[in-house]
Amino acid sequence: MKICFCLHNHQPAGNFDHVMDSAYTHCYLPMLEVLENHHGISAGIHVSGTLLEWLAHNHPEYIERTAELCRKGRIELLTSGRYEPVLTIFRRLDIVQQIRDFSDFLAELSGRRPEGLWLTERVWEPQLPSLLRDAGVSWAVVDDIHLKRAGASGMDLFRPCITEDSGSTLRLLGSNRELRYRIPFSPVESVMEKLREMHDAGADMVFYGDDGEKFGVWPGTHELCYEDHWLDRFFSEVESADWLDPELPSEVARIEAAGPFYVPASGYTELGEWTLHGRQRDEYDELKEKLEADGKSIAAEVFLSGGFWRNFLSIYPESKELHGRILSAEALVRESQSTEALHHFWRSQCNCAFWHGVFGGIYLPHLREAVWKELHRAEWKALGAVHAHPLVLAADIDADGNDEYVIVSQTQSLMIHPCKGLTVSELSFLHQDGEPVPLGHVLSRQVEGYHKSIPGTGSSKEARTIHDDLSAKEDGLSGKVSIDRWRRMCFSDLVMPSSLHMKSWKQSDRDITHFQRPALSSSTSSGDSAVAFLGEFVEGKLRIKKSMSADLKIPLINTVSEYSIRPFDRAGMEICLNLMTGQSSERQYRIDSGERQFMSVEGEYRGRRIEVLDCWRKVKAVLEMNRETDVWVMPLDSVNMSESGYERVHQGTAFYVSGNADGEGNYDLEIDLRMEAFDDT
Repeated sequence: MKICFCLHNHQPAGNFDHVMDSAYTHCYLPMLEVLENHHGISAGIHVSGTLLEWLAHNHPEYIERTAELCRKGRIELLTSGRYEPVLTIFRRLDIVQQIRDFSDFLAELSGRRPEGLWLTERVWEPQLPSLLRDAGVSWAVVDDIHLKRAGASGMDLFRPCITEDSGSTLRLLGSNRELRYRIPFSPVESVMEKLREMHDAGADMVFYGDDGEKFGVWPGTHELCYEDHWLDRFFSEVESADWLDPELPSEVARIEAAGPFYVPASGYTELGEWTLHGRQRDEYDELKEKLEADGKSIAAEVFLSGGFWRNFLSIYPESKELHGRILSAEALVRESQSTEALHHFWRSQCNCAFWHGVFGGIYLPHLREAVWKELHRAEWKALGAVHAHPLVLAADIDADGNDEYVIVSQTQSLMIHPCKGLTVSELSFLHQDGEPVPLGHVLSRQVEGYHKSIPGTGSSKEARTIHDDLSAKEDGLSGKVSIDRWRRMCFSDLVMPSSLHMKSWKQSDRDITHFQRPALSSSTSSGDSAVAFLGEFVEGKLRIKKSMSADLKIPLINTVSEYSIRPFDRAGMEICLNLMTGQSSERQYRIDSGERQFMSVEGEYRGRRIEVLDCWRKVKAVLEMNRETDVWVMPLDSVNMSESGYERVHQGTAFYVSGNADGEGNYDLEIDLRMEAFDDT
C-alpha cells in the first residue's frame, strides 16, 4: 500500500518573533532533522510564504537543508496563495497571479516547480478547479470529509478523486480523518495497526495531510515527538514494513483516479461549526447530538457541514471591513506596478486575523495590526508611485448597501461611515516614512458559544489536540465576559438618561441610545484641504446635528455634535482607541495635566484634553474639547478562546466624553482628534 505524508507549516503575518523562534526550535527544526535521518521516508511539505520569509531571514540554513532534501527527491514543496489567503474571497486574477508567483519562488528554491497546492484552511468552493488549473496546479489537498460530502465512499477515498469546473479538471488528495486524529496522539503501535487494517481491506493508497505544528507546537507534542521519539519510532516502523511504500504526493496523485465528484462549498468539520453563532449553533449541536445518539455519527459529519467560511465576514464586521478595504486597494496597487506594494498587498490577505475558531484569530490584536499595516504600506507605496496623494474614495466597503469613505493622505488613513452615525473605524497615523500605526482598529465584543462553558483554571503537560477541553487562564473568567451593544469606534454619539452612571455605560445598558445608523439627511463635500460631512440623526424624540471634517494635509479630524434631547440627560461621543495592550508603561493616557495612567485603568474625570501616548509605536493622539466635560474611561477586554486556553485580551480603551443637556434639552460638543509623532525617550 502506498502511503503519502504531507505537512503544512504556517505562522501568521505579524506573529511575535519569540513565538516563531519557539516553533522553529520545538517543531520545524527537529521535524526536519527526523526527516533527514529517515532515508526511506518521502513527504510533501508546504511552508507558507510568511513563515518561509521569516526562515530565510532568521535561519537560512533551514532553507538550504530543505532545498537539499528536494534535490535528492526526498521531499517536494507544495504551493498556495503566497501568504496563506483564503483563496475564494479575493479576485480570481489576483489569486492566480500570487499562486504562480509563489510557485516560481519555490521552483527556484527547490529545483522543481510545484504541481500540488495546500488549500488554506481547506476552504473549498466549486469554482476552484478552473482557478487552480489557470494557476498551474494539477492537484490539491483536501480532507476526506470534502470527498464524502461529494458522494465518494469506500475505496474511492483511498485514491485521488477528480473534480471539475468549466471543463477544467483537478485531482484531489483527501487526508484520512482517522490518521489525522491518531497521529501523533495515539501509540505508534495503534497507528500501525490502523494502517495494516487499511492495507488488508484492499486500499491501494492512504494519504495523510495535516498541520506540521502537531509535531512540536501543540501542547505536549514536542516532548512526545522528540524527547519520547514518537516521530522517529513511527518513521522507523513505516520504513521496516514491507507492505508500506512511502511516496511523494505528486506520485500518488497520478494513480488512477475516481470521479468526477463535485465538492460543495465546505471546510473541515470544526471550521463549519465555528462559523455558526447564536441559536444556529445551538440547533446544530442539538441535531448532531440526536443523530449521534441514534448511531448516525458518520452521517452527521457528512450531511451536517455547519456554516460557510464567508459567514465570518458577517459575524465580525471588523473582518468584512478589512476584506473590503483590501478589495478596494487592488486597482491602485496594480496601477502602481510596484512589486513592493504588491507583496505588502498580498501579505494583508493572510487569513489568520479574519476569523476565529480554536485559535485566537481575529481576537488577537497583533495579528489584526499586522495585516492592516501591510495594507497601509501597500497603499503608501502605490500612491507614491502614481503621485496620487491624497486618496478619497467612496465605496461600499462593508457590503451593507451604503458607501463608506476611505481617505488616505500622507499623514493618516481613515474610514468614515456616514450611514453609521458619522463614525470612524479605521484610524491610522502615518509616519513621515509611511510606517503606519493603526489606532482605531478596535474589536467589538460579542457573544461566543463557548462563553457559557468557560471552565476553571488548570493545565496539563500531556500531549493533546487543540480540540480537547481547554482550561481558563485566570479565576473567575466567566464573570468577566462583556458584550457590546454597539460597535466600538470613534465618534459614536451616545445619549442616556441622567439617572445612569458610568457602570451603565460599561455594561452597554439598554437605556443608552446610540446613533450608529443612517442619517435623516446628509451631505458630503470635498476640497483641497479637507473632506467635510454633515448629517442629521433621529431616534424617537432625540435629534443630533453632526458635522465632521477630515483634514487632507495633517492628521486631524474635527467633529461637532449638537444634541436636542430630554432636559438634563447625558450626551456625548465615545472614542475607542487600540494601543495593543493595557498593561504597559509605554502605552498610557492622561486627562489635562493629570498623572499618566495605564490604558487598562478605568476612571471618571473632568477635563478638556485627553492625551493618549504610545511610546512603543512613537505616536500620540490628542483629543481637545470645546468645553470642560466628563471623561469616562474603560478598558475593552474580551474573553475569548485560543489554542492555549480561555483568556482575557485587551482590545482597546474607550473614552466617553459627555455632559448634561440644559433645561431645554440642548447640548453641544466639539472634539478635535489630532495624531502626531511622539518620542518620550
